[in-house]
Amino acid sequence: MSSPRRGWTAQLSEDAAHTLKAMRAGDEAELHDQLVRFIRALAIEAGAATEAQKPLPGLPMGDGRYNCDVRGMPVLISYSRYPGLREIRVTDLLWLG
Repeated sequence: MSSPRRGWTAQLSEDAAHTLKAMRAGDEAELHDQLVRFIRALAIEAGAATEAQKPLPGLPMGDGRYNCDVRGMPVLISYSRYPGLREIRVTDLLWLG
């Protein structure tokens, strides 16, 4: 009996993780929490698009990464996908706050 496939996950680069931590430390806990939920949803959406052979969310940068403007938040995200690992990796997280 084979085990069920796990869902898509998100990993953050060290710099992106530091930016996320700075949000929480800078009294932006609500923004931090909203962004964590956004990144989780992005992993699910990018995974579904990959499996359906549809375009990924965001704008392609030409080097395998995609840029996403996080609507309603002062944040820009760059990410890449790794289908074999069922994972996206947030390479850059730009906080405009």
